[in-house]
Amino acid sequence: MNMRNAFYRLWATALIITLIAPCLYAQKAIARTLNRGIDVSTSIAIFRPLRNKIGGAAALMISFIFSDLLHELALSVPVNNGYGLPTLYFVIHGSVVLMERAMRSRGVKFLENKLIARLWIFFWLVVPMPLLFHPHFIKEIVWPLAGLGSYFAA
Repeated sequence: MNMRNAFYRLWATALIITLIAPCLYAQKAIARTLNRGIDVSTSIAIFRPLRNKIGGAAALMISFIFSDLLHELALSVPVNNGYGLPTLYFVIHGSVVLMERAMRSRGVKFLENKLIARLWIFFWLVVPMPLLFHPHFIKEIVWPLAGLGSYFAA
């Protein structure tokens, strides 16, 4: 499989999450489909040990920051550019998960409507995806690996 196919599969996965997957909350969509291995590892190594010591919300945000650091190393460091963009993406994710928890605890039920829930996930997970896969990474890594670097050279 070449990088172009991998890139399209990534976007297709994001669309499947929002349109087909039964997940109605961003938290479940992230955990079940996007980064299952990282999610499980982070839960065991970071979230669970910290949850009782500093509280669930703080432990969750530290878990997202840990995941962000891994993504910064993979997406920003190789191109020496775009620093902080993946961080913003994961801060958004962590905040949305906390917001969903707060809404559920207060009895807010608008996410029980499947169409609204899928639009919610699309808005919070897919729309900001260019922050994660920022233009510098796409231009300097993805397109050249896909053999498209000369088509997009500026």
